[in-house]
Amino acid sequence: MSPILPYLLALGLFFAPKTIGLTLGPNSKLCAVTAASTITNSGFTVLTGCLCLSPGSAHTGFPPGTASCFEVGSSLAIGSEAEAATTFGDCAALDFTQDLSGVPLGGLTLGQGVYRFATAAALAGNLTLDAAGDPNVQFIFQVGTAFATSVSSKVLLINGAKACNVYWCVGSSATISATTEFNGIIIAYAGITVGTSATDVGGFYALNAAVTLLTNAIVKSGDC
Repeated sequence: MSPILPYLLALGLFFAPKTIGLTLGPNSKLCAVTAASTITNSGFTVLTGCLCLSPGSAHTGFPPGTASCFEVGSSLAIGSEAEAATTFGDCAALDFTQDLSGVPLGGLTLGQGVYRFATAAALAGNLTLDAAGDPNVQFIFQVGTAFATSVSSKVLLINGAKACNVYWCVGSSATISATTEFNGIIIAYAGITVGTSATDVGGFYALNAAVTLLTNAIVKSGDC
């Protein structure tokens, strides 16, 4: 059984496929990083947005890391975690427009759509997302298990594409390797590990585990 399914059933989020777009809740949009257990940092990480942690409370490495605000066990942190879980469930229920299972993401140029990977997905090199002049279109990636980038990979946005309209819904853990330049919102069922000097615009959300940071720059999604 997919690791996603028991989680959705427990939350009452498993329902018939639908074709709407995705959005983050108002609390999630304020958080650059949200985790369930711990947030661990080494080095001079800068979070443009809040550090949000619930139900866990252990966060280390701040300072030297900085964040716009620290929300540990607060209503904002609880809300961010719950809203991210709802978005994760909505993502899993979407009809996919293209099955990319087994296809390397590096070197691809993709337009708007919902892209499915039955198991793991990997990015080595550059992935280009092309909005074709419409800043409202979304790029949604349904990853059945793990997602990982190779060192110095990039997610490039062209022709009006926005990071806040890029969603990566990951069925287990996500690993963003060193010096990756990432754009998009990652919601992982388990944890998220971010390598040295990797950057992201969109935010990281770990539903059931930790986020580990190492001299990163991460910017919250905000309103799209």
